[in-house]
Amino acid sequence: MAQQVKCESVSQGLRDSEVVASFHDYFGKRHFIRVESDFLSTENGVRLLPIGVVTVDKKTGLVLIEFPHEAETGANRVWVKPEQLDEPVEAFA
Repeated sequence: MAQQVKCESVSQGLRDSEVVASFHDYFGKRHFIRVESDFLSTENGVRLLPIGVVTVDKKTGLVLIEFPHEAETGANRVWVKPEQLDEPVEAFA
């Protein structure tokens, strides 16, 4: 299964079939990403957005993630805390 980031909130999108998921990056900036509602999964009441893991900073433990497409902020990649992900990520060698 692909890595996923925990959404802080999920609200209705422009169409009935879509939602807007949001979360903060490590620096506190809030990002919004619009996706089809069935693109998100739910685990223990938490909505999860599939993402790609680009790298893990060995010094800080922060994780650079890549969105499935550009967020409303224009970002494609952001740094997040490891606890924002659904599963632990090993540091890259």
